Amino acid sequence: MPSDAVKSDLRDRMRRVLADLGPESRHDASAAACLRLDALDAFRHASVVMLYMPLPTELDLTAAAIRCYRQGKTVCVPRVDWSRRDMVPVEISSFDDEVMEIDDHGLRMPRGGTPLVPRLIDLVIVPGLAFDTAGNRLGRGGGFYDRFLRRLRRSATTVGLAFDAQIVDAVPADDRDFGMDIIVTDRRVCQTGGSRTRS
Repeated sequence: MPSDAVKSDLRDRMRRVLADLGPESRHDASAAACLRLDALDAFRHASVVMLYMPLPTELDLTAAAIRCYRQGKTVCVPRVDWSRRDMVPVEISSFDDEVMEIDDHGLRMPRGGTPLVPRLIDLVIVPGLAFDTAGNRLGRGGGFYDRFLRRLRRSATTVGLAFDAQIVDAVPADDRDFGMDIIVTDRRVCQTGGSRTRS
């Protein structure tokens, strides 16, 4: 079992990597990653897509959201319940500031919106601090996505979306960690088959 210290060290290292990306590099890499995402069969065929609301240093997926809306897809994003350590997917019609608010943890979340049943979601775009090409993911340590993704139906697709600088040789993982089906960066697409447990 990977030690918490190993994960903590990798989180610290990847936070520094993200902080060192300049605005222009972040913008260009985000655009390139969204283009690769758009080319995926799993993305094109999905009717209900769950996106995340990026933190300032994370990959900006606004272009992916725009493409979803233009293609008539249903878009949802997480609403985090910090007290229950849970996430609820909420359908939104826009990423505009009047639809979103910033919570006490600095995350953008929908002010309103209609909650969706997780089993209706075809594809989930998942953030992370680090990924490897086997589909392992290192999150920020709260376990929110690892718990949430187990509620999807088995045929749903999980996509880790990241800057290529976030790809490492090996992410320490154990049975609590939920693997990705596909990893997409500004430079590559890795079809992993994501080993994970789902009912």
